[in-house]
Amino acid sequence: MVGAACLLACLFFVLDLLLPLGVASAVLYCAVVFLSAASQHRWVPIAAAMLCSLLTIIAAPFSPRVPGLPSWFEWGNHLFSLFGIWAPVMFIYQRRRTELLLTEVNERLEQGVEARTADLHASQLALQRSEEQLHTLTGRILTAQEEERRRIAQDLHDDVNQRLALLMLDLQEVDRQIGPAPGDAQAGLHSALKGLEELSDDVRFMAYRFHPSILDDLGLKAALQRLLDDFSSRTGVKTLFVHQPIDHQLDKTTSTALYRVVQESLSNIARHAKAARVEVEVTVEDEGVVVVVRDDGRGFDQLAFDRAEGGLGLLNMRERLLAVHGFCEVESHPGRGTTVSMYVPLARVAT
Repeated sequence: MVGAACLLACLFFVLDLLLPLGVASAVLYCAVVFLSAASQHRWVPIAAAMLCSLLTIIAAPFSPRVPGLPSWFEWGNHLFSLFGIWAPVMFIYQRRRTELLLTEVNERLEQGVEARTADLHASQLALQRSEEQLHTLTGRILTAQEEERRRIAQDLHDDVNQRLALLMLDLQEVDRQIGPAPGDAQAGLHSALKGLEELSDDVRFMAYRFHPSILDDLGLKAALQRLLDDFSSRTGVKTLFVHQPIDHQLDKTTSTALYRVVQESLSNIARHAKAARVEVEVTVEDEGVVVVVRDDGRGFDQLAFDRAEGGLGLLNMRERLLAVHGFCEVESHPGRGTTVSMYVPLARVAT
């Protein structure tokens, strides 16, 4: 690039020697300066302008004269040629200065964007950690809740219910010992025995509601079948339980989470759906256990439900499944029933 500029300058110098009034200096030397501006070095345009100015000054005494023109006009033309040479230098350096300022501004903006991005990333990480800690805490709370329910159910079954059974045996023994008794006393004794029997059934049902022992003894499928049978007998809604063989045995935490979500779904159906049929399906898909609860009830508006972010029951269902790395989806349409889908990865099961 520098060699081409020097060659052009020499060519224009020859033209300056042959043409009058420094026409080559005024017009063509500008091209040399602009050509030198393509160099990355800042000093090249100044050097090119100095070279062109030197050649213009050297050529001025030897340029052809125009007859009849005063000498001051010729020298003024050469001075104008010098201005034409240095004007591009000013333009080039002003442009480079503007580019430098723009580069600095862009760098500051990029630094500001990077700093802002780093802050946002740090905020997202902090929020993610907070959400993970919240889910972990929620999972621990739910686990502790289930353990407490299991303990209470065991106490009710092994202690309270056994003591009630002993009381019934004692009353029956008293009934045999006293033999024939007045009608009122006999009726009162039989009423007490019947009350104790009903209380024992209530305690047994309460223990089952706290934590069904069948879930620990026979597994999830048996517990769901029992849950559907109880739901059908209590509400009169027809139920259907469809399931595939599961080669893996679910751990207690996962089985309890799925059982509680199905239980909450059935409770919502009993309270709101006005359904005539409920279907529960358990399958294994994509290396995970899928449980689907469908009903043919009145359904609800999905958009309004999503905007309201569901209720406390749905939040509890989702948190239970999140605690075992699963998820829950609800799909419903007015007049077309509701479908609750649960998924738990097989990584959460134990062989």
